[in-house]
Amino acid sequence: MDLTAARAVLFDMDGTLVRSEHVHRVAWQGFFDHWAVAIDEDTYERTVKGRRARDVLARMEGPWPDVGTALAVLADQPSGTVDVVPGAVETLHALAAAGTPVAIVTSAGAAWARQVLEDVLGVRAPVLVTAETVAEGKPSPEGYLLACKRLRVPPGDCTAVEDSPSGVRALVAAGVGTIIGITTTSDAADLRDAGAHRTVADLATT
Repeated sequence: MDLTAARAVLFDMDGTLVRSEHVHRVAWQGFFDHWAVAIDEDTYERTVKGRRARDVLARMEGPWPDVGTALAVLADQPSGTVDVVPGAVETLHALAAAGTPVAIVTSAGAAWARQVLEDVLGVRAPVLVTAETVAEGKPSPEGYLLACKRLRVPPGDCTAVEDSPSGVRALVAAGVGTIIGITTTSDAADLRDAGAHRTVADLATT
């Protein structure tokens, strides 16, 4: 995807630059199994996917004594390998070559974000907003507003790419000018309903 004409580009990471939802789903299932909690796919889609773990656990009733304990159990769950979304590396390199400002805004923690960006994608994000950076994660617009502030580009002048309805809603709330939904983990209709202006299959789509 050629985004080099944009004034600045905002990317989600998991599901947008790498296919990693299966890794997170396995980790969350291990977490729920640990606490003997049943969760169906519809509930997972609505309440967990694309959101910061701390926010999910703060709002979800369960047998865990507190959020800190729950996060520690979640962190202990096994992880797997991720695949690069087609066109992701090429798009990031093209933006760097064109001098187009880029920010990564993820619900993941900083350690996971750096592992994915540096070890999997082989890039460094000049502006990186992670779970630790914000008081409230997506669908709150806080992370994207912070990224725009750091880029010194108004949200309305930015283009963004997101894979989850909660992320798209965060972009809408932030007032981002052009929102592209990528259908790696969510249906195009769900992304458009959340506010995406158009949808693509991957970052190689023109």
